[in-house]
Amino acid sequence: MNTSAASLLTDRQEKARFTTAEFLRMGESGAFDDMKVELVDGELVRMNSPMSAHAARQAKIAIRLARLFDESRIMGEVGVDLGNDTVLGCDVAVVREPVGANRLLVAADFLLVIEVAETSAARDTTMKRFAYAGGGIPHYWVIDGSRSVVHVYGAPIKGDYTKFYSVGFGEAFAVPETDGTITID
Repeated sequence: MNTSAASLLTDRQEKARFTTAEFLRMGESGAFDDMKVELVDGELVRMNSPMSAHAARQAKIAIRLARLFDESRIMGEVGVDLGNDTVLGCDVAVVREPVGANRLLVAADFLLVIEVAETSAARDTTMKRFAYAGGGIPHYWVIDGSRSVVHVYGAPIKGDYTKFYSVGFGEAFAVPETDGTITID
C-alpha cells in the first residue's frame, strides 16, 4: 500500500468510542488491571502510574483532611462519572455524605475533588478543571508539585470555575465547609 492510500485509509477510520457502561464492563472484566485508564468523551486515555512523590503527597493530603472531616467522607483514587461518556479518576476527594454502596460516584456526590499534579498540571488545570466544573463539583484543587503551588477553584458556572486563586506550598488556606485550614507541602 502506498503512502497516500494508507493516509486515506487512516483518514476514513474512526476512533473506537465507548459509553460509561461499556467502560465499566471492561474494567470489571479485567481489561485495565495492569493500567490506569480514564474515559474522556468516549475515548480511553491511559494515565501514567503515580510515582512515590505523588503517592506521598496524596496520603498527606488525605490525612490532613481527615482532621477536618469524618474519615468516611475522605476518598482516594476514586472514579467520577461526569456523564457524556466521561469517567475521570481523582487523587483525593471529600464527598458530601458517606457512601454506603460500592458504586461509581457522580459529580453530585462530591464537595471537593483534588488532583495531585507532579507531571499533569497542564491537563489538570484545563481539561479536568472544565470537566469537574461542568459536572457542578463545587470545589477543585490542583496540587502543582513542579511549581510548589495549589490552584484553588470554586463556584462553577457554565463549565468553568468563577473563583480562582493560587497558594504557595507552606501557606495555609481555607477548607470548604469547615472553619479549618490546610497547608500543603
